[in-house]
Amino acid sequence: MTYTVGYTTRELHLEFGVEIEGVDLSAPLSTRQFARIRALYDQHSVVLIRGQSLTPAAQVEFLKRFGRPKISQRKEFHLAGTPEIGKVGNTKNPDGTPAAFLDRYGDLWHTDTSSDSHIDAVTMLYCVKTPPQGGETLFCSMHNALETLPKPLRERIEGRTVVHSFNKHNDALLAKNKGSARPLSEEDRAKWPDRAHQVIQEHPVTGREHYFVSPTLVKIFSGLDEEESAALAKDLIAHATAPDRVYCHEWKVGDLVFWDNRAVMHSATPARSYDHVGGGERLMHRAYAYTNQPER
Repeated sequence: MTYTVGYTTRELHLEFGVEIEGVDLSAPLSTRQFARIRALYDQHSVVLIRGQSLTPAAQVEFLKRFGRPKISQRKEFHLAGTPEIGKVGNTKNPDGTPAAFLDRYGDLWHTDTSSDSHIDAVTMLYCVKTPPQGGETLFCSMHNALETLPKPLRERIEGRTVVHSFNKHNDALLAKNKGSARPLSEEDRAKWPDRAHQVIQEHPVTGREHYFVSPTLVKIFSGLDEEESAALAKDLIAHATAPDRVYCHEWKVGDLVFWDNRAVMHSATPARSYDHVGGGERLMHRAYAYTNQPER
């Protein structure tokens, strides 16, 4: 379906996601232009804008229209002179060390801000290099997941909180991806304490309900033990990520994709699918911001 609301748009999935055409983000946007993009972001949760030629400064300028940038924990992969942007992919430095963070087992559904005190965050990925095959990113709608959740499963999460642990997630990730990044210092680990969030939440802009759970970070649900918590997280994710509920994005150089971490989960496809089969470099410029209310 294609329709016009200031920009030409195309749905990415029947339930969520939109591509916006006719936008050049290398030039400053007026308040009115940005308000249209922000409204589409709030409505559709995932936004794709293709064919961009973004300098780091232009990407950060656009990021700041959404709110306060979040600086990633893996400082060695910050873009030189631009700490708001982190490098993700399989590129190497001249000495053979990683020039970007690579999760070779990245097919793990998660939400980027689930271990933060603020979960109102946008994630932006800008495609600099992409391999001839593999390296896709998957998305699912947590609004749709709750709206279609079987009644017995919904009753199990009503009124519960969930504790997410970034350090648990990061330790497991680095154990599987040896040499991919430096372990965090004790000082940095202390900056990311466990966080408890309501499982069922109301989106502050749209009012739509969704459930908020990031399986790789789940430590425990209130009222359940760890084994029961792991089983519940598995059931919730299996429902949300049924094949007909998933949008698979196949990257092209110049793509900018940004999404609402309250409303969707995402997952990489395994890095081994492009790093070992078919070869090719992948490099993304990733940035986050804690979002403000839409500009007036």
